[in-house]
Amino acid sequence: MDTKFFIITGLSGAGKSQALKNLEDMGFFCVDNLPLALVPKFADLCLSSGEKFKNVALGIDVRAGKFLDSFDNVINEIKKRKIKYKIIFFTANDATLLQRYSETRRRHPLGRRVSDG
Repeated sequence: MDTKFFIITGLSGAGKSQALKNLEDMGFFCVDNLPLALVPKFADLCLSSGEKFKNVALGIDVRAGKFLDSFDNVINEIKKRKIKYKIIFFTANDATLLQRYSETRRRHPLGRRVSDG
């Protein structure tokens, strides 16, 4: 089985959530903010599920906090399982990020002022 395994990451406010919604509309099984320690287990589930989890996308970002330190280990675990993966990094200019956060009125995930985050 040729699994599509996408890791969606990038700046807060750059469009990761919208990308996950679009991928879900395209038939991907999407999980946002899965704890990094669970990613290898999730990869095992994908491999053993046949067609059900053939196309998956994970949203991973700054909300993982200190656990991001283990990102390289998680990628190595995915490689060990011979899963072909792609990391898609979203970015946007400062003006766009500030505008998006002022529109949502959400607190920045780093707990700072939006302009500082």
